[in-house]
Parts: sequence; C-alpha cells; structure tokens
Amino acid sequence: MKKLKNLFWIFFSAFILCSCSQEEDSAPQSQSFLKFKAGGKLVEYSGSNQPMGFSLDASGPMYLATAIILGTPGDGTKNFLSITVRNETTFQLGKEYQMQQAFQYKGANLVRILLTYSDASGQVFNAVLFQQNIPGMKVTDDAQLKFTKITSDWVEGTFSGVLLGPVSSLTGRGNTELVITEGQFSLPLINNIP
Repeated sequence: MKKLKNLFWIFFSAFILCSCSQEEDSAPQSQSFLKFKAGGKLVEYSGSNQPMGFSLDASGPMYLATAIILGTPGDGTKNFLSITVRNETTFQLGKEYQMQQAFQYKGANLVRILLTYSDASGQVFNAVLFQQNIPGMKVTDDAQLKFTKITSDWVEGTFSGVLLGPVSSLTGRGNTELVITEGQFSLPLINNIP
C-alpha cells in the first residue's frame, strides 16, 4: 500500500510539473523593455509596451522603423529614447544598420539612423548628422542597430551610438559626447508594410 501511495505522489507531482512548464512555455510575450548604458550608467525602461512601428513610404521607397520609448516618470520632454531607422528594403535579421551609410531618398543623402536621448533631467543628446568638419562644432555622431527577432507582432534588437549635446534652443547643440553602449530592446511591433 505504501508503494502505491508513493507511486501516486510521483505521478501526481510529475503531472503538476509538466502542466506548469507547458503553461509557461506557451505564454505570449507581454513584457517589453529597452535598456542601455548612457555614459556608463544603466538606463532601463520596462513594462510599458510602447511599440516600434514599421512603415513604408512607397514614393521613395523608404522603409522606416520608429520607436519613441518614454521612461517613468516621463512627459515627452525628458527621460526618453527615440530611434528611427531608414532603409531601401524590408528590415533583415542579423544585419547591422550603420548610421553613416548614406541612405538615398529622392536624390538626397540622408543618415540611415536617427537616435535621440533625453535624460531624467531633460538634457537632450542626439546623433543625427553625417560625420564632417564644421568649424566650432563637434560632429562625431554615430549609431548602429541590429534586429535579432522580427515576428508579426514583436521585434527585438541591439543598438549603440555616439550622441552629442546637450541640445539647447539658445546655444544649439553642445560638443559633449554621450556614448550609448549595450543597448537592447524587446518591443511590440506594429507592422504597416504591405
């Protein structure tokens, strides 16, 4: 009788364990995040489910990936990261997109990536220009982004960059570099590409 009870508990325990692991494995991904180091300091935005959007301007053609991720607290003027990637074709897994690789749009050369970060105090830094010599202005802007997962409703990837600032409406863009490293994102995807 004791062996039968032990056998019952073994099967019951195995059933419970298998049931739990199947539920966890089939659960849809629901927690989005964006994290990176800005000047060596970890910045994390999590659980907000703010999406990245894919869209197409067929007149170019220009494929766009855009996301504006707000931190908490955030009011749109501070504590956010904005990413825009422009490309000639649909986005590919594993390809590293480089800001300084020119993107041709209706005869004009554009940077491939735009990256803007506003810290919790509202200081804005960006990477939006081709690297060049402009007297009195430091232009070392750079950014890279790689998509590591793209599904019908989710996107993940890595990014890094060299941003400059702070940006001021009175004095323009400052010459202080802010290095972004170890960037990762996992976001819902709104795909409007036909």
